[in-house]
This record gives sequence, C-alpha cells and structure tokens, in this order.
Amino acid sequence: MHLFCLHHAGGTTASFAGWRFDGVHVTKLGYRGRDFRSVGAAAAAMADRIASSQSGQLALYGHSMGAVLAFEAALRLQDTGRVLHVFLAAARPPSGMYDAGAAAAAAAGAHSERAREVLLEDLELLDSYPERLPARQLKVPATVLYSPDDPVVTASESRRWADWCAQKPRLIEVVGGGHLFHIGNPKVRAIVAATLSDASVHTETL
Repeated sequence: MHLFCLHHAGGTTASFAGWRFDGVHVTKLGYRGRDFRSVGAAAAAMADRIASSQSGQLALYGHSMGAVLAFEAALRLQDTGRVLHVFLAAARPPSGMYDAGAAAAAAAGAHSERAREVLLEDLELLDSYPERLPARQLKVPATVLYSPDDPVVTASESRRWADWCAQKPRLIEVVGGGHLFHIGNPKVRAIVAATLSDASVHTETL
C-alpha cells in the first residue's frame, strides 16, 4: 500500500511528520500555488506523481486545500483500479468552497511575511477552481473527516461531500485540533491506519 499525503494551503509536508504505518509506504507531496496555472493543472501533476508509484494499491489523504487536490487527482486515477481509498479532511466540497474572509484571517495569523505570501499564493490558485456539480463522480471509497471546533469548515459543509461521491462516504468527527487537526490529534492517524488495513485486506480477499 502506498499512501500519498497532500497538505493544506500555506503548509508543507512537515504537517505530516510522524505519519508512519505498518505495511504502508508514505509519500508527502508538496506543492506551491505559484507553480500552477490552475487547480486542474496542479491535480494533474499530483496524479502523474502518484501514478508513477510501483505499488498496485494506492490511497490519498488530503487536508483542506490538499483535499481538493486529492479529490481531483483521484478522479484522474480511479479508473486504473489502483486507488483503494481517499481521505478528504477539513475541506468544503467543490462548490462555493473559497472563503475570502477565512483566507484573510488565516493570512493575518501567519507567523512571517513569507508565510503569508505562500498562503495567499495557494489560496489564489484555489480561487481559480471552476467547481464541479454534485454529480457523485468519485467512485472509490472515501472517508470525510471534520472537527466541530474547526473555525474554517463546518461539519454541515463537510457532510456535503456525499453529493460528490458515488458511494456514501464514511463521515468521522475528530474532536480537538481546530482546522489543522491532522497535526496534533493522534486519532487521525489511527483512523487512517485502520482504514488502510481494512482496505488492503478486503482487496486481497477478492
């Protein structure tokens, strides 16, 4: 099993420090908004990197903006039969997802001028996303993670991902950690580990 992790806007692969699982190779994909002309171009680049994996079993975890990229990359790869699961965390589904107010608040809270620049570059890319109609186009199993204390994405917004999934996604509430709950809440890694173990076993027994 090969898990690819995509970080939040303004973040780095360091947000997945300590993400190690038995029997799973973990690759943390970094990106910068300024390097791409559109979300589609970024997702295509991510999909190419994921497809180059030698593993026959793939999974994607995307957090916040990373969830948008994971969703789009999964759409490009799902017909290969290699993608077993997609985790969509702390993100609105692809309709009305950009929140300029939240973006401004996040930028104001950045620790340095460079951090603000990187965040705003990523959010500018996200703002170019043309959105997708809720046509249940994601065919692979998905888990949607959200936190009741997330100040950016509400639980009700997270639940709307079901309209973009062909199969009813599993919805999991993660208490504690705010918007970036994947960094400090060990429950997230436990959920990922258990899910990937189940997905791998299920595939082997088919």
